[in-house]
Amino acid sequence: MASAPTPIEGDAGEVGAVPAEAETTPAYIGRFQVIRRLGSGGMGVVYAAWDEALNRKVALKVLRTRTGPSKRDTGRKRLQREAQAMAKLSHPNVVAIYDVGVLDEQIFLAMEFVKGVTLTRWLRAERRSWRDVLGCSCRPGAGWRRRTGPASSTATSSPTTC
Repeated sequence: MASAPTPIEGDAGEVGAVPAEAETTPAYIGRFQVIRRLGSGGMGVVYAAWDEALNRKVALKVLRTRTGPSKRDTGRKRLQREAQAMAKLSHPNVVAIYDVGVLDEQIFLAMEFVKGVTLTRWLRAERRSWRDVLGCSCRPGAGWRRRTGPASSTATSSPTTC
């Protein structure tokens, strides 16, 4: 019996249906041609896109714009710190940052596109042992422990180790 793919091994097309929102999917963000919307979270929306300059698929994380000026500035600074911290890393469990930009007052990160399923989908696919869940949850932490410079957030400076 084949096991369900891990978040690293699967196909990003399996992420599942994304609920329709009032937001429209842009055709381009900077030099990147948007392919499709992959999902969203508290800070923003993630798109699959094509980098026409370098001829490669990327993931674009775009900060939400439906916030007031104060929250928008805080979010921009947070996303900028995240990009700077990630750009200092080279580790199999941390995606590479290719670019950071601003377009129409929206900040975005262009990063390595990694095929996979969401952690939520992976967890729901089948019953997992606590060891499997812990192992999957700790892999990104192994990359963050290799970071250099000051921590960008409490998540990146947590003393917890696996």
